[in-house]
Amino acid sequence: MTELVSIIIPCYNAEKWIGDCIDSALSQTYKPIEVIVIDDGSTDASLSIIKKYGNKIRLASYPNSGPSASRNRGFQISKGHYIQFIDSDDYISPVKIKEQIEFLKVSGKDLVYSDWCHQVYNDDNSIKSLNYITNQSADDMTYYVISNNTIHIGSCLYKREVIERMSGFDESLRIAEDYDFFIRLAFSGAKFSYMEGCNYFYRIYNSITASHGQGIKYPNSVKFLLDKISFCLKEKELWNSKYHDVLACKYFFVAKSYAMLGAFKEANTCYKTSNDLSGNQKFRPDGNSKFENTYNLLGWKATIVLMYAFQFISNRLRLTQSGKTK
Repeated sequence: MTELVSIIIPCYNAEKWIGDCIDSALSQTYKPIEVIVIDDGSTDASLSIIKKYGNKIRLASYPNSGPSASRNRGFQISKGHYIQFIDSDDYISPVKIKEQIEFLKVSGKDLVYSDWCHQVYNDDNSIKSLNYITNQSADDMTYYVISNNTIHIGSCLYKREVIERMSGFDESLRIAEDYDFFIRLAFSGAKFSYMEGCNYFYRIYNSITASHGQGIKYPNSVKFLLDKISFCLKEKELWNSKYHDVLACKYFFVAKSYAMLGAFKEANTCYKTSNDLSGNQKFRPDGNSKFENTYNLLGWKATIVLMYAFQFISNRLRLTQSGKTK
């Protein structure tokens, strides 16, 4: 008997692309499938577009709750033995599910992950750039997931029970929920298998893709995840230099994010954590921003003092200017 595959599509304000996404799901060469679209309180024309598919899909609509809640709701009403997630502004190739099911059955693992394609679009929908994100097979998936964070949720195919075992996605997270999801999968003992090739296409266009680059704007969420990872590593007796080095680098970039937002107390706390983990190694971030140039030249303490002084002066000038205009 051929097992059912549930394709779950969370959608929020994706009127420009939701049709392409659903079409790619319905065009799979593998059968049987069920396509479940969860409208997450869209305020554009997404819902009316979705309704045009009629009984070809299953539709449920809820007030806006974020991608984690939408994926969980889709999973709860699904019936498939295998699960495929697609973000509403992305699409998959027609052979994705067929090829990955065949691979997963041979491997005997819980989920299969593959490479994926990152596409950046111009305003006229032409592709400005295209980049293949290549993953690789790894013996230590916990380390691979924590250090790389390059597996895309939609590039995978999952056995149903592996998602049930970890109770789906953390609905308290609005960003980095995918990173948290894979880390919890790895900690749960899920067996990963890697299949070479690209069948998932991730699209970015201007500011419409809400999740792109949000980590630097919300360092609290990223720090929460790093603290949780640290706790789990200690519980599993994996608190060693290999993981210390990875986390030190990640805490450093959270410290930088806090500094860029003017949260200097939090920035210093994360920087101290980074130093403690790395043995006072100095990270040298890439790029040419004012922060990076100053940090590379003067070090952390001087950079923070200068940023604090600049913020203080800017605030004073703003208050002075405001007083003059009253």
